[in-house]
Amino acid sequence: MAGSIVEVQILGRKLQLAHDGNEEYIREIAEFVNDKMEQIQAESQSTTTLNVAILTALDIADEFFKQVGRHREVCEKIDKSCIDLVNYIDSKLQ
Repeated sequence: MAGSIVEVQILGRKLQLAHDGNEEYIREIAEFVNDKMEQIQAESQSTTTLNVAILTALDIADEFFKQVGRHREVCEKIDKSCIDLVNYIDSKLQ
């Protein structure tokens, strides 16, 4: 259903988000962001919502970049294993 609206709450603020997909997925993302923001708000000395939002964005970006790095490492290992396997098969066929 294109153009559907879902209402979520982040740090006590109600937001209406347009989406083209699964409403439950949008709610799950909003809950993740809200939980992360509440955690950072509790742990930081920052009192402004903007600073909490920036710190949260940095924290989520850090997690994302770490996951991308791990994904890249796994792909490189798989590529190497595939090359090794092809070379092994080639050596047995000759």
